[in-house]
Amino acid sequence: MASAAQFNANRQNAQSSTGPRTSEGKARVAQNAIKHGLTSKHLIIRPEEQDEFDDLQTSLYLELDPQGAVETVTFHDLIHAAWNLHRLRRMEVECDPADFAAAERISRYLSRTQRAYYRAIKELRTLQTNRALRGRKILPDEAPHIPALTDITQFSKHTNSIVTVREINAERPPSKPAYDDRGLRL
Repeated sequence: MASAAQFNANRQNAQSSTGPRTSEGKARVAQNAIKHGLTSKHLIIRPEEQDEFDDLQTSLYLELDPQGAVETVTFHDLIHAAWNLHRLRRMEVECDPADFAAAERISRYLSRTQRAYYRAIKELRTLQTNRALRGRKILPDEAPHIPALTDITQFSKHTNSIVTVREINAERPPSKPAYDDRGLRL
């Protein structure tokens, strides 16, 4: 047990050490608990990685062209997972092979992030397919009565509406990509 003199000395020292005083120092210690940021709800982008992230985000945005709020939110989930996959692969290369625990943890995070990435791609594909088919299968006077998130595939099964990929490509705007019968971009 501490003596009274030690207790008083400790109390006095604690008054002298109040932590960082500058905004730069406070910002630095605020990041003390972050080890890797892979479980963070916000993306971790170091200043030297910002250009690389911006390039990834821009290229995916131009390629996937999300429309509306739901597609945009799903697109952001995709970006989050894609960036973390990029970071994890770098961590995997930099990891000391002798540190089995770290390698195992990276492998676990990699698997989880890949699942999130492919789930976001699948969801975005479904949303975009439904959006494309919605304009072809639903008459303008019916549209206000059909919820926006209706699964058009299920809807068309019940209404016997059939639209082929060739019909969609024939009436697509020239700025939009064409697709073959398998749904692959031409």
